[in-house]
Amino acid sequence: MVALRPLQVTLDDVCFCHWPVSEAAVRSAVPDWLTVETADGDAWVSAVVATVDRVETFGIEVAGPSELLTVRTYVRGPTGQRGVCVLGLFGDDRRTATAVSELFRITVGDAVPRTLSTADRRRVLDAGERRLFECRYTSGGEPVALPPDSLAAFLVDRQRYFTTGRFGTHLVGSVGHDPWRLDRVDATVTGSVLSIVDISAPNSDPLVHHSPALRVSVAPPVPPEP
Repeated sequence: MVALRPLQVTLDDVCFCHWPVSEAAVRSAVPDWLTVETADGDAWVSAVVATVDRVETFGIEVAGPSELLTVRTYVRGPTGQRGVCVLGLFGDDRRTATAVSELFRITVGDAVPRTLSTADRRRVLDAGERRLFECRYTSGGEPVALPPDSLAAFLVDRQRYFTTGRFGTHLVGSVGHDPWRLDRVDATVTGSVLSIVDISAPNSDPLVHHSPALRVSVAPPVPPEP
């Protein structure tokens, strides 16, 4: 595989849906060299759906506008570093999804995320004629910074991701960006997106956060320092 360069990804209309789940359910879904991290007594799995306005490397555009949905959980590496482990990846544009999948070392799923044009925002994930996930929401107000040590900061603001290389190599990548700012959101979520990654979602509604936009720099994963 050709060596990857850092990617600059411009995100718009980023919606986070978070479910508290049992630590045991997540444990079976992540590599055994990672430790599941909990908050408020639970492990968490999140569906993060966003419009990708542009993907570029060193100022050269490599992918255009698209919809991207990732399913992720929260972990610590062998040295205690906090990060995420991506469990599922779905996109409606092959170039964008391929660029991101190479970073996370994960296969792009067959389901397709879309944004539907309605009075309120509707983000959906469809597998053929079957709707796996739908989030209908309105957002607004002045975006504010995340309170330190809050549950919102735990779930949204992560600056590392962990993955496993072709020969079982432990890998960690960095994610750089300005501080996340969240606005007010009122949402209704239906469907069972977590079933795609073989995790049972609880009956309760997810916690939802929304950010209007952010520019993110994603570096390719490398073996962690000893």
